[in-house]
Amino acid sequence: MRWAVASLALLLMLAATPCSAQRGGCGLGLGLAALAEAEHLLAAPSPGLEAGRDQAAQASAQLHEARLSLQGCGCRRVAEQAGEAAGLAEQARSQASVADLRRSLDRARFSLRLARERAGRDGCS
Repeated sequence: MRWAVASLALLLMLAATPCSAQRGGCGLGLGLAALAEAEHLLAAPSPGLEAGRDQAAQASAQLHEARLSLQGCGCRRVAEQAGEAAGLAEQARSQASVADLRRSLDRARFSLRLARERAGRDGCS
């Protein structure tokens, strides 16, 4: 009887499909790498308005890439926060002064930090 229960339990464990983030090809590593690259881009101080706009565009592109990868892995909450940071970086591109641009990039950096902390603390959620 025990053998039958143990066999059934083993069969059920083998038949269970892994969660989205554990499946091969979901891109979790790519999403986390894109978050790290965006963090690197946003950490550098922007020397001027045009350079800052370019920096914001690159960070926004990395954050959008991270959001898509993380969504594909079922990491809904981390992806939402990455998307929020991407939107803030995108807004920074339209700022008229260096001071306004830096404030927008600071907000994007803060949102990105929250996303990375969630990913580190809660994993894929």
